[in-house]
Amino acid sequence: MSTGTPGPTPYRVSYSERVRQRLLALADIARRRGDAEEFLAALKEFHSRLCLYPQFGEPLIDLIQEAGQIWIGIIHPLAMRYGVFDERRVVMVTGIPVLLRKSNPSNGE
Repeated sequence: MSTGTPGPTPYRVSYSERVRQRLLALADIARRRGDAEEFLAALKEFHSRLCLYPQFGEPLIDLIQEAGQIWIGIIHPLAMRYGVFDERRVVMVTGIPVLLRKSNPSNGE
């Protein structure tokens, strides 16, 4: 019988309806420009990280009303801003996501 310690409690991640709609629109844009697979992989990785370790990006500002921080994270080709509330183990994605420029493999980038 295993007596190992349980893993960390995951964060509950909440996406505003505006963010959900924008992600759908960005998926269409990524599909048209030819990097839909990269976009989908970035979105999945974002969600995974936000659930387990949302402090992977750069902190932008400390919140005053409630203990928390606004962060920005980038997993190419997607950038998102989100609030992290450690005490409640909650992440709120309310900032409009941004689709970054498609990398150009022809010039070695």
